[in-house]
Amino acid sequence: MTAPDTADRPAIRPAVVDQRLARATAGLCRDHPASARAVRAVLAPLRDRLRRVHEHCVQADADAWAAYRADLDRGLDELSVEVARAAQQPGRGTGVDDVLAATAARLELRAWQLRLSTAGGPDPQVAGARQLAAAVDAGLDELAADPGRAGVRARVAHDLDELRRAVQRAGRN
Repeated sequence: MTAPDTADRPAIRPAVVDQRLARATAGLCRDHPASARAVRAVLAPLRDRLRRVHEHCVQADADAWAAYRADLDRGLDELSVEVARAAQQPGRGTGVDDVLAATAARLELRAWQLRLSTAGGPDPQVAGARQLAAAVDAGLDELAADPGRAGVRARVAHDLDELRRAVQRAGRN
């Protein structure tokens, strides 16, 4: 049985995630005022994109949604820790902007993966979108291993843009 706090009714799923991101944004801005502009610049557009993705995730079963929400919560918790670490050591290791960009990409990817999991059938456009999602996932893993690689960061951003377009095209059919 799914825990009560993760058993969101499909109709309220977008709002639940939106509220979580709003709280995470407010907390990060409060705790790291010097990075508040960067936090808002990354997380506000992420909220908008996720809101649109989640409107199409009402078909996801309760277990898939609960797993997604748990992953989102973990990702937001890790973001808080990583932003704090980057803010404490500016110029050493991964910067706040890099942490925000990588985490936002990972969170958005998870939302697209959830949406793709609800797309049925052997549609070639859906299959192509799933391949793009796998490429983004691999690129994010590569970026996590070596955050300073600008070429990887650019490739991940490009692949994520392509994934957005591919899912939109698949959704029209």
